[in-house]
Amino acid sequence: METMKISYLKAPGLHVMETAPIPAPKDGEVLIRVKNVGICGSDIHMNAGTQPDVNYPVIQGHEMSGVIVDANGSSLFKEGDRVVAIPQTFCGECDRCKSGVNNRCRELKIIGVHMNGFAQEYVALPERIVLPIPQDMPFEIGAMIEPLAVGVHAASMAGDISGKNVLVIGAGVIGNLTAQAATVKGANVMIAGRTEYRLSLAKQVGIGLCVNTANEDLSAAVAEHFGADGADVVIEAIGVADSVNEAFRQCKKGGTVVVTGVFGEYQLIDLFTLQDKELHVVGSMMYTLSDFRNAINFETNGAVSLAQLATNIFPVEQFDEAYRVIESKSSPVMKVQVTI
Repeated sequence: METMKISYLKAPGLHVMETAPIPAPKDGEVLIRVKNVGICGSDIHMNAGTQPDVNYPVIQGHEMSGVIVDANGSSLFKEGDRVVAIPQTFCGECDRCKSGVNNRCRELKIIGVHMNGFAQEYVALPERIVLPIPQDMPFEIGAMIEPLAVGVHAASMAGDISGKNVLVIGAGVIGNLTAQAATVKGANVMIAGRTEYRLSLAKQVGIGLCVNTANEDLSAAVAEHFGADGADVVIEAIGVADSVNEAFRQCKKGGTVVVTGVFGEYQLIDLFTLQDKELHVVGSMMYTLSDFRNAINFETNGAVSLAQLATNIFPVEQFDEAYRVIESKSSPVMKVQVTI
């Protein structure tokens, strides 16, 4: 029986390489040879032992790209197709799934968090969660479709933003990709962060208004570019109370705040400002299949830039080293990936 390599997170901070039989795809599944897997904030929390609802040991990885090696009779795929996968399992039958918001399914589970993920050589997946990418798309770019879909979804949660002034708070990967998605949707976009390296990358990918809040006054910048009333829409992409409250302060009365950052604990939120301004506050949770398709189209059509953000790539055997580089902050990084 042929075997494959698997990286298990046995316990917080403990990655172990093991072997297991290559899975055989069931009816309705395809077998994928995994190529690249991204590391994101939730993975960092899992590695640190601070992510809720995780049962160790677990195979990490929910950002992936790969190639079909067994189409298993599929009419949608053939061997050799490059693909990505939406890392969600959902029922497909409830009113939410049928209306296109599979991310709200009561049965939703996240691959790589609630169940074993993509940090293994081969995965057998239901073809309904597998999406094709162009054959010439590099695997490191394919593995960034998932975080781009997060940004696409966050931007869509504010409704029609064409011509509107949108402030994105947070210049990390999700903030950057959300700002790019909002730009594609026709918004006038400003991004705010505290790291010059990340803001320089934001400029490289075409985000014209970049504010370093470590040495610039955000309120003054918003007033200068968007007017004294504030931004029409503010998207929070950090995941701390201060950034949510800053979003409330910078949003105009009656405006919309989208909360997309991941929070590890309860936060103290300024409800007075929310109420005083009659703000519309909406949460953003992952993405839908439609968001994934839009993300692929944005990249394929050249509407977004992803290559500059894939800054560090390690072999899967160096998973621990990848986390050390992220945590040490000795050199600037954006998106870190492992190759399988």
